[in-house]
Amino acid sequence: MRSLTVFIILIIFCACNAPNQKYGTSFGAPPANITSGAPPANITSGASPTGIKGPLAYAPNVPTAADGDTIEVKFDVQHKTFHIKNDLAFVGWMFGDSIPGPTLKVRVGQTVKFSMTNRSNDTMAMAMDAGAQTMQMPHSIDFHAAMVNPEDKYRTINPGETIHFSWTANYPGVFMYHCGTPMVLMHMIYGMIGMVIVEPTGGFPGKPDYEFVLIQNEYYLRKLQDSITYVPDVEAARLKEPTYVTFNGKVAQYVPHPLRVKAGSRVRVYFINEGPNNASSFHVIGTIFDKVWLDGNPHNELQGLQAVYLGPACGAIVEFVIPEKGRYTFVDHSFADAEMGAIGQFLAE
Repeated sequence: MRSLTVFIILIIFCACNAPNQKYGTSFGAPPANITSGAPPANITSGASPTGIKGPLAYAPNVPTAADGDTIEVKFDVQHKTFHIKNDLAFVGWMFGDSIPGPTLKVRVGQTVKFSMTNRSNDTMAMAMDAGAQTMQMPHSIDFHAAMVNPEDKYRTINPGETIHFSWTANYPGVFMYHCGTPMVLMHMIYGMIGMVIVEPTGGFPGKPDYEFVLIQNEYYLRKLQDSITYVPDVEAARLKEPTYVTFNGKVAQYVPHPLRVKAGSRVRVYFINEGPNNASSFHVIGTIFDKVWLDGNPHNELQGLQAVYLGPACGAIVEFVIPEKGRYTFVDHSFADAEMGAIGQFLAE
């Protein structure tokens, strides 16, 4: 009897640790071939081509990954006026042309040859307490999807400079990027956030009918005295008292302009809570998440969830079926956040 018990235990142990053929590794184990480190970063000055480049798209759109072992990606940092709702705007600090910045999609094993130009020296009058002045600011970028020396690759660059470095995607999932220049909190509440999607080799399991990117973030704003101008409020951010909470940068934008799907369809959402401070409890009213991959990694699968709870810098890929025609509201189920703008709708037709 004892021998039989030991035999059964061995069978269970071997089954639980058998290689996952689709991903080429055991559940919970790191990828077989990790590429860590990269050549030293390089900083240049002077003119560089303007605009973004690479397998990029602005949320809620999902970019298409590019083929090849190495892909080139380029960002511009700009200071521009951004409307978070019709009657409220501020001068944001942006990766690209929007808040959040463009979503990047790569595959496990691909090397990203990255460059970023700090264009905050371009003329931009910014209203401050002391009056209008030109705001020039050092910036950087921190990719949570990368495994590199942050002192080298995530160095701060001055206005007019361009940083060049490479990194290789090792783990599948959804990851944030953000400016890492002190004070990091200030740079993030000015809008310097975005998402990277890393596909497993062979793609994510299954084929949804629709895919969307949803990025949650908080705004901390105050109105200048005798002015229509708003500016980010660092003290309010330190107290974790947001003015607005949004999906994809704008207050409740998907209520008047819902995300359209077909009844009976399967929807996949690449979701990340970029914070910078508070947790999110993402929920879609009228359905259940039949698949949730924590941090977007298919190894981390949960099933049958009513909501997914994510702290700052945590993400998930969630899938669900829209059961019939109608409007399906999605919210941060911390309803104070929903009241502050973290609310939208899927319209099933």
